[in-house]
Amino acid sequence: MVESGLTDAEKLRRLPWAFAHVATNAIFCQLTVFGPVFILFLTELGLDKAQIGLLLALFPLAGVIAPLVAPLVARIGYKRVFVVLWGLRKIVVAGLLLTPFIAARYGPAGTLRFVAADMAAFALCRAIAETGMYPWMREFIPDRVRGRFAAMDVLLATLFGFLGVSFAGYVIGQSAGLSGYMTLIAVGVFFGLIAVAAIVFVPGGAPQREVGSIRPDLAATRATLRDAQFVRFLAGLGLMTLAFVPLNSFLALFARERLGLTQANVIFLQGALLVGGLLSSYGWGWVADRSGGKRVMLAGAVAGVALPLLWLATPNGGTWTFPVALGVAFITGASQPAWGIGYSRFLFMDVVPAGGTAQYMAAFYAWVGITGAAGAMLAGCTLQSLQAVLGPAAAGGLDAYAIVFVASAVMALGGLAVLRQVRSQQPAVGG
Repeated sequence: MVESGLTDAEKLRRLPWAFAHVATNAIFCQLTVFGPVFILFLTELGLDKAQIGLLLALFPLAGVIAPLVAPLVARIGYKRVFVVLWGLRKIVVAGLLLTPFIAARYGPAGTLRFVAADMAAFALCRAIAETGMYPWMREFIPDRVRGRFAAMDVLLATLFGFLGVSFAGYVIGQSAGLSGYMTLIAVGVFFGLIAVAAIVFVPGGAPQREVGSIRPDLAATRATLRDAQFVRFLAGLGLMTLAFVPLNSFLALFARERLGLTQANVIFLQGALLVGGLLSSYGWGWVADRSGGKRVMLAGAVAGVALPLLWLATPNGGTWTFPVALGVAFITGASQPAWGIGYSRFLFMDVVPAGGTAQYMAAFYAWVGITGAAGAMLAGCTLQSLQAVLGPAAAGGLDAYAIVFVASAVMALGGLAVLRQVRSQQPAVGG
């Protein structure tokens, strides 16, 4: 597994394996614990929004472990750690197939504890795996195509995610209770294992023998916080993470409760989101490679301000609700990739110095985990509390979703203001 000295041409020849991983992993994600299927699955189990928010917070919260395990991950090898833990998390997700048995035997409280424990194990596997993934990605992706790689990543994830969502919509529409969700989880795990097999053929990620200690190097991680540009970037990133969480996590419930859509139509909205991303992603990557990641990142931040307000303006409970919602979902899907493609390229190329990838990425991943967890818990608890006070979703009036989505737009506006101040240190790499 020790691979070094690869040229850009050799790396490019192996990138199709990375793309195969992205495609099959996208199906896994859409059919299991990411996307609207998982949210609807949790509501089918009888969980309220506060409980859903706490479960969703487990995924990013596990990221705080990154600075603690980063030296050990480097010493074992980024690729080896990623492949093993990425595979193990698929087995953990397969444990959700026991949910009907747990629900029948132990009731709602026991089901909640079981799902929470399973998701906590999944979140830990994911966090440790991704601690190795970011330094590995910097190694196996040539800089001159980094923006286009990110675009192809989004494009393939979108295309195959759309296929997964379409399949999910059909299965849920034909099923009752938990049976449809169990089918989707089983199919998702199958594709997830294929994704793990594909990533094995991607080069790089060898053990870092120069790492002298496997103890947590917290001092090195804290040292990154003396980099003013990095700290400013993290501040803007944190605000944007808080801004995007309500829309990304609770859009499915918003569509059901405020817009009044059926469960199957809610899943088809995800299809419109994915089509928008499919058509726009490569263009965002092309622009990022030629104009730099910052411009594309800021375009994504502008979308973060506008999208919650656009969803609130969507008419509900009428003949035009679903067609208009599909259009807004398409716009959302077309604009959101700008944020991910832009900030990832800007982070790798302009913010993180070449010699500090491991420490900077550990700090970055931990911060994303903290803010993502805070956003999920805050959004879920706020929605639950406000709905208890204001009552069910109003027809275009003041309700819990209106308050949370407007707050989301305000935080995105703050993130935009901060990120504009982060300097670009390097020119775009053409080619």
